[in-house]
Amino acid sequence: MDILWINGEYMPLNEGRVSMEERGLLFGEGIYEVIAAYDGAPILMDEHLDRWERSAKGIHLEPKYTREEREEVLHELIRRMGHPRVTLYGQLTRGAARRNHAFPKKTEPLEFWFVRELPPYPDTMFADGVSAVTHPDERWARCWIKATNLLANVLAKQYAAERGAFESILVREDGTVTEASVANFHMVKDGIVYTHPDDGRILAGCKRHMVLQLARDADIQVREERYTIDFLRKADEGFLTSTTINVLPVTKLDTAPIGTGRVGATTRRLMDLTQAEVTRRKLQNTPVTT
Repeated sequence: MDILWINGEYMPLNEGRVSMEERGLLFGEGIYEVIAAYDGAPILMDEHLDRWERSAKGIHLEPKYTREEREEVLHELIRRMGHPRVTLYGQLTRGAARRNHAFPKKTEPLEFWFVRELPPYPDTMFADGVSAVTHPDERWARCWIKATNLLANVLAKQYAAERGAFESILVREDGTVTEASVANFHMVKDGIVYTHPDDGRILAGCKRHMVLQLARDADIQVREERYTIDFLRKADEGFLTSTTINVLPVTKLDTAPIGTGRVGATTRRLMDLTQAEVTRRKLQNTPVTT
């Protein structure tokens, strides 16, 4: 059973209720986070909660609960769920008020978190890679805020699904490749990893940061710089990073293979390094039980 915590109360997820004038519902005026946990240990929790606080500040929203209270809730949700692989989803909005675009003078912020089992992805996805399609990047300019208003991302993801692809790779009008609809995207050329810089025009993932640091530590050259769709079509490898997939190879783009159409050596090495680091962090942070 999925478990919900909402403004101080625990309950089954399907019992959660919000006001019809809740501003997250009416305007998409809120932020969110997703954290993965293995064997009771949330991975990159500090980094996720740092981003939560930056995003809240970005929409001029003061959380009702402290960071310490939030961490306690997350650990309690994991404990109550009792499953070795879970995801924690959290959302913070300005709360309920009479509908008006301008901020209400006083509201009570709504914060909730729920936990559910993280089902494993098929092994074939990581062994063979997945396909992606290109799609215009139609999102707003403040992509660094992890906002709940995700309509452009939803449409891009649906575009991929309708074409039998796993993801959409987003491309701006000038041909610049940014990221994917629900993940960060990276390409490899001549053993060098290229990825769009964290300049506010992407939502820089916590797992993205970890993978790029692992690459640098392993003497894999990383270039955080803008590149075009034309350059991407000449790539040797491509891969996605996110909280739930870690590192996922992309071996086909639109109708053409990326490189040889197989998982490349650099991607495979980063997959192994990332899995080892997740395991290390899990063991380091797993609660001791007696």
